[in-house]
Amino acid sequence: MLLKDLIKSESYIYTERYVNQFKKVVNEIPKEYCPIEGNSSFLIPHLNLTLDDRVSLFLANPREGVYNKIISGNNLKFYLHPEMVNEINHNGLIWDTIVEPTSSVRTVLPKEENYALKLHLNRRLSKYIRRLSRSSVKHSILISSEIDSALIRSPESFAYLPESIGVCYQDIGMIVREMVPRPEVKDKRVMVPLFSLYSRDLKKEGDDPLFVQLAGLKNKDPLDYLIGKIIEPLFRNMGFFINNYGILLEPHGQNVLAEIDADFEIKRLVHRDFQSIYVDNEIRRTRELGTLVEKHIMGVECPKEISYSLVYDQFVGQYLFDNFVSLLNSYYCISEEKIIDSIRQIFNEYFDLNLFPKGCYYFMKKEMFQNNNTVFDRFNEKPRYRP
Repeated sequence: MLLKDLIKSESYIYTERYVNQFKKVVNEIPKEYCPIEGNSSFLIPHLNLTLDDRVSLFLANPREGVYNKIISGNNLKFYLHPEMVNEINHNGLIWDTIVEPTSSVRTVLPKEENYALKLHLNRRLSKYIRRLSRSSVKHSILISSEIDSALIRSPESFAYLPESIGVCYQDIGMIVREMVPRPEVKDKRVMVPLFSLYSRDLKKEGDDPLFVQLAGLKNKDPLDYLIGKIIEPLFRNMGFFINNYGILLEPHGQNVLAEIDADFEIKRLVHRDFQSIYVDNEIRRTRELGTLVEKHIMGVECPKEISYSLVYDQFVGQYLFDNFVSLLNSYYCISEEKIIDSIRQIFNEYFDLNLFPKGCYYFMKKEMFQNNNTVFDRFNEKPRYRP
């Protein structure tokens, strides 16, 4: 993809699907619904439900226009993935919503709408079965609500896609994710997943990665550009929510988007997907904040140091930074040691090293998890991106 194509209305979904270095993973989803090999669009069904004892509704300050498209009085629309229709005991399916797949197989974008739908998918994708239970829906909405309340203090580099409506029916859930970032801005900007900055376009492999094009257009030293536009804003956003709210964002290449204006300046990093966000209750107590969530609590689900290491060392370090390091090394012959040292120096400005394990790090085991229970490997060596 070329930079000039980013301003086109269809650029977002194109980058989601095709400017992405997908890894081959276990995938129980039919190809027709998958991002790369799948159809350009497909139909999904919904049920018209009435709010009653069988339906749980969770809200986090939804925009009125989005709310009114899902909920009307005491009635609401409940969407299902086509693969899941047999899991619902209901005869009233209405197949009238055309959606486009995103990089996340279970998150789809209805045509001509300003929101996405994250759907229950009781199928294995990579290590996990992608169920969306009531507890997960509630967790996502609570995290989104807390982030919304923090916007008045948050860094200018931070934005997020609100998960503003959650619905559960027969313990099957759906989440409405608004596609207009908050805080809202007046000028026109486009969003590009971070993975699209370092990935090649699968349909136009001769094009340079978008990061290379952006750095070249701005005539910037590539390492300075990486640190100034990606690493430092990312650390600033993470540090703010850890230190002030005990919320550990998961900013890997899929969960964060670069927001780019008409002059091709990266203005903010837009965070999304809060289903598995860890919460540090010790920090929240220190800040005199109340208990926020019922799951993914550090020290309860797993030891606190594992939570911090897993998110930073694996999700951020291995899944995101490794790709940028490889890009800068291959395109500009900048040594890996120089790039890694620069990242380590920035780390000290935003994180309390005492939160992380000393002299070791944790990754998820390379195996399929039973009943979605994550298990870890400990590596007794210095982590790559920590001092």
